[in-house]
Amino acid sequence: MDIEEFFSRLDAGENDFSGVDLSGAVLSEVDLSGINLSGADLSGALLCKAS
Repeated sequence: MDIEEFFSRLDAGENDFSGVDLSGAVLSEVDLSGINLSGADLSGALLCKAS
């Protein structure tokens, strides 16, 4: 999944992103509370100030 699709689905209220590939994504300052990222590939992702 590319980052644009991730944000589109997140904005639409989706909260289950288990197993998705978000490697290298810039998720700094993104509110990830209540989001299921179990098994997601976050290698190289920037999560500075994400909550």
